[in-house]
Amino acid sequence: MGGERPGGITVLAILYVIEGLFGLGMGGMFLAGGSMIPGLGGSFMAAFGIVMVIIALIDFVIAYGLWTLQSWARTVAIIFAVIGLLGFPIGTIISIIILWYLFKPEIKEAFH
Repeated sequence: MGGERPGGITVLAILYVIEGLFGLGMGGMFLAGGSMIPGLGGSFMAAFGIVMVIIALIDFVIAYGLWTLQSWARTVAIIFAVIGLLGFPIGTIISIIILWYLFKPEIKEAFH
């Protein structure tokens, strides 16, 4: 691991926490809504809520890993950013910026 955490990594970790909180809230709403709708539609809503909660928990783990400069967290953040490229147009732009930042030599070095 490197020494001091770069400011951009701090911001990225905080954004992952915010995304995780949002995901927990939305996942909980889908779970609650799914329980109120009978039949297959409610089951799909509940399943979607569970997936959102799982992704939110992964966001929290990534945030912790970035905060503590764990090399695996940089790798997982890169994977999530690559997936985010599919979110055209805003997700694509944000993911490009994240990928550019995570591949900067001084950022890469901070995780070793």
